Amino acid sequence: MGFSLRTHSARSVEACVDRKKAVCNRTTRRTRVEIVMPSKREPSDTEAELTEVGMDGDSDSSAGRQFIWALARGLDVLRAFRVNDPPLSNQELAKRTGFPRPTISRITHTLTELGYLTYHERYGCYELGGGALVLGHIARANFNPLERIRPAMLRLAELSNANVGIGGRDRLEMNYLEVVHGPSRISLRFEVGSKVPILSTAMGRAYLAAAPEEEVALLLKQLRKTSRDDPDAPQRIVDNARNELHRLGFCSSIGDWNDDIHGVAAPIMAPDMGGLLAINVGAPAYLMPKTKMLNEIGPELAKTAAEISEIFGQFHGATEFRPVGRGRPSRTRGVAPEEATTPTTKPARGGRMSKKAPA
Repeated sequence: MGFSLRTHSARSVEACVDRKKAVCNRTTRRTRVEIVMPSKREPSDTEAELTEVGMDGDSDSSAGRQFIWALARGLDVLRAFRVNDPPLSNQELAKRTGFPRPTISRITHTLTELGYLTYHERYGCYELGGGALVLGHIARANFNPLERIRPAMLRLAELSNANVGIGGRDRLEMNYLEVVHGPSRISLRFEVGSKVPILSTAMGRAYLAAAPEEEVALLLKQLRKTSRDDPDAPQRIVDNARNELHRLGFCSSIGDWNDDIHGVAAPIMAPDMGGLLAINVGAPAYLMPKTKMLNEIGPELAKTAAEISEIFGQFHGATEFRPVGRGRPSRTRGVAPEEATTPTTKPARGGRMSKKAPA
């Protein structure tokens, strides 16, 4: 009996040990699965900056969840190319974008395969390819209002004998969308695609002075990071620009961007081109002294800005937008809605003609 009990007890102990081992194995397997399961990744500093400056929400918003970081990085590489740039290496692109070299290598390879970059094997460098050129031509063709405002820009360029440009915001810079050069052979020679800082230039200050408060708050958050020596400077500059725009109708930069460069600018409203743009006049200081800039050129600039805003508004009112791919025509540019939908005729029953009502 005792032997039987001891045997039963030993078997029970062995069974218990086996059950514990099985439970441990199952727990281990579950633990391993949990370890390899992907967890929610927090956006990097660069990604957060992309969201804050490129969009108007944070990473937790619905817009943030829709944001595709890989696509944003690819577009950032394309944006790194500037007017009159030589072909750029992966090292230079990494420096301009702040992305790691391996990431840059994958992006440039992909963009080259898609035709948006051209690779020069001899030098190991890249430049914009045919795909980017096609996109540029399409975008330019869609900016028809720019052709209608060139006469006003030409008058201002001849009056000021200086460079006149219109630009929109691109992150923390202003990007020239249209440029008209004055008669002077010695002047600033910006071209379409040139970029200037938003905080130290007249064009950027005019934009900041008229931009919505929410957008300015996000921009100031980023600008403070670039002004570590004086974090309060961006707010002071924006406040001064707003006061100047209220008093004079334009903003100025007197040697703030470059010691030898003077500039004045004013905001313009362009509903079909992003909403808010800025027009500026810039020239070397000896061609446009401070007194002349503030008393003569500035007021004329403000009048031109108002005229261009009115032209953009008229063009917007005469433009009918119809989405493509939903059974309706695409946008009819420069034609009033009633003209774009002129009733057509077709034979009715009995051979008579009847007017067809507009769709």
